[in-house]
Amino acid sequence: MRALIERPEDLGRFVQRIRRDASLTQRQLAGALGISQRYLSELEAGKPKRVDQGYFDVLRKLGIVLAAETLDDGWSDDD
Repeated sequence: MRALIERPEDLGRFVQRIRRDASLTQRQLAGALGISQRYLSELEAGKPKRVDQGYFDVLRKLGIVLAAETLDDGWSDDD
């Protein structure tokens, strides 16, 4: 599965899609990942309270790999 992630909300929807495809509730997935249901809810909403190593550990456990690439035009004045 692949998705373009441009905002925290995009990543949250991707996580939610993985969970729903596995037919799991937030509570079930959170328990399997060793995190709270509230943390998973915030992640799915695109509003995690902190982005730290634990955040990336959760993504890794879900099989999500984040990759970066430059845009064709490089730097722009719009950023």
